[in-house]
Parts: sequence; C-alpha cells; structure tokens
Amino acid sequence: MRAARFVPIVLALMPATAVLGLGCEEKKAPEAGSRRDAGADKYLAADPKLARALQSAEAASAATDNGPPAQGVFSAGAADQRHPHGMPTRVDLAAPGADPRIAWARTGATPGDLARVRGYGPAILELGMQMGRTATPTIDFSLVLGPSKKAEGASGWLVAEVRKAVPAKEQLGQLPPGSERDIASMEGTNLRVQLTPDGRAGDEQVQLGKATPPELDRIAQNAGDALLLFTVPYPPDPVGVGGQWIAETRMEWMGIDVLAYRAYKVKAIEGDRMVLSLAVQAYAANTDTPLQGVPKGATLEQFDAEAQGECELVRGELLPSKGALQERMTLFFQTTAEEPSAAQPEQGNQPQRGMMVAKLQGEATLLRGDDLRAASAR
Repeated sequence: MRAARFVPIVLALMPATAVLGLGCEEKKAPEAGSRRDAGADKYLAADPKLARALQSAEAASAATDNGPPAQGVFSAGAADQRHPHGMPTRVDLAAPGADPRIAWARTGATPGDLARVRGYGPAILELGMQMGRTATPTIDFSLVLGPSKKAEGASGWLVAEVRKAVPAKEQLGQLPPGSERDIASMEGTNLRVQLTPDGRAGDEQVQLGKATPPELDRIAQNAGDALLLFTVPYPPDPVGVGGQWIAETRMEWMGIDVLAYRAYKVKAIEGDRMVLSLAVQAYAANTDTPLQGVPKGATLEQFDAEAQGECELVRGELLPSKGALQERMTLFFQTTAEEPSAAQPEQGNQPQRGMMVAKLQGEATLLRGDDLRAASAR
C-alpha cells in the first residue's frame, strides 16, 4: 500500500465504512456492463480453470437470478436464496491435480476432535488497512487458538483470544499519540468462527475485551474476517500438485455483507506440508449498504472486491502455519441530483453527478505452529 496519512486512533479503528468520505472520489457513471473497465479484471489472479469456473458461476445468474452478478451486487433476496447467513461454506473441486493425490482432511474428525486435529495454540495475526489516502495503524495480535468452552455448548467454534495487541514495527506513517494504549485495550477480545468437522466456516462472531471501547469494534471485526479467510476448507476428494478447488462463503468483509469465492491451487507438496495459492473474489449480498460519508439516497450499484495470497498448510490442520493476503475493495455508489456528495473533487472542480467511488485496501499475515516458533527463535 502507498504511503498514507494517519487519522486519530479512535477514528481510525471505527468501521472502515465510517470514514469512506475521506477516500471517495466523484466519477461519471460507467456504462452498463463495464464493471471490469472500472478496475483490474477480477479473474486475472485466478488460474485459468478457476477463472472459467467463476465465469461459469457468474453466467448462471442469467438463468437462475441467484448466481454471482456481473456488476458485483446481488439483486434483492438472491444472495439469501443462494447462500443464507450461517450456512457452512460450500466447496467444489475444479481439478484433482497430478498423482500422487492425497486426502488432506483427516477422516473421522468431529467437533470434539478439533483441538487435537487442527493444531491449535499460539498465533500472530498482523493486520493493516487503508481507506483512500487514510490509513489505520498496522496491529500485531498475539492470539491463542482453541475450541470454545464446553459450557458454551458450541464445541464447533474456533476461538482466537487476543492475549496482546501492539503496533507493528512497520507502519505507513507516524502513529497518533495514545495509539499504543488504545491498541493494547483490545486484550481479551475473542474472535470466533463456526466450523464443520471438515473445516468449512459458517457464522462469525466477535466479543470485545472488557476494557476495549466499542469504537474499536470494526478493527476486531476485520481481524475476525481475516481469520475466517485464512481457514482452509478441504477439497472433497484427494488432490495433488495442480489440484484446484473453490469455496463459497457468506461472510462480512471490511464491513460489507458478501458472498466470497476463495479459489485454491496446490503449488507444491513436501511431506505433510503443502503450499497453496489463494485468489478471492467477492460479491455484495445486497444494495442496502448505509455507509457514513455516502449521501442520503445513494445506492450501491457496482462492487469489486478481491484478494490474492499464499499459504503453507500442514495436513489435517485448519489454519496455515504461514499465510499472507493482499485485499482490495472498490464500491460504486449512484448519487442523486438532489443530494450533494460527501466526496470532494480531486482538483478543485465542482462535483460531477454520477458515480461516487470508495476504495479500501488491506493486508493480513498469519504465523503459527512451527513457523511461529522459528520466527520467535530468530
């Protein structure tokens, strides 16, 4: 991400959508069907077979009216029909890959086996976000991963407790005064992801720590989103090098209700460890996105969200030992003539009628297991 200015910590850690006006710009409305012209082609990061699979799913919307829409925004009710909230991730195999092929999910696992099978324990999650030219502090979360307590009656939940939160060593700019104290207040926050025994995510929850002010809820939500994106739902059949599969998940991402498609490809296998490339494409679940900084009456007309990354996974474990993800999101809002836009013209011109554009970027990295121990030893 490019160099950016920081906003005060409490504002910076409010919902990303609460400061969209700082990262918006006026655009003329693009012609119908020109979503790809407005940004990078959404399939560029995907393997050709995965790209064709995503394109095929998108084309299905013409017949069923509930497939991924070309403009990136589902019609009313279509996302709920296709993938309701809480429904576990759906996984489709695109290609089995070369021999030898290996079943990466350990068979016979139940939610009660999660602590033994998934390799829980300490982890470090680093998270940063930029909204237009405004950045939030990049934060290192020291987590302890484990199953939920039996008393809670939800043994199928992955729980990541924040034991410590500190500013990362590398920042996009100078931290505002008091940032360290505000960030440290997130200790005790719990990030929760509901799981099936084979690692498919369903619901997601965040519980702030006792001393965490509610203004920091969005950064905690962003951390929970990143944790969910890093979970790896296993393919239904054995795969080898070149194996590819797609996972469809209903989730919140950077404050937006989306259907996210994670496309995985096996790049290498060494013993019980495999290297995966990851390409994410997401679609807004509806047009009802009431964001502060967006004019009253504006509607979400186009949406483009994607991420690219790589992770290294040990067989039978839910989360990578090492993973990195680059995220990008662009929202196009149709404004009305009666309502002035919150966005300011770039070079002093009067605001144009048409599209207002909001841009978000994010970075997330995860270390756990042997990779975390090796990094700590250094």
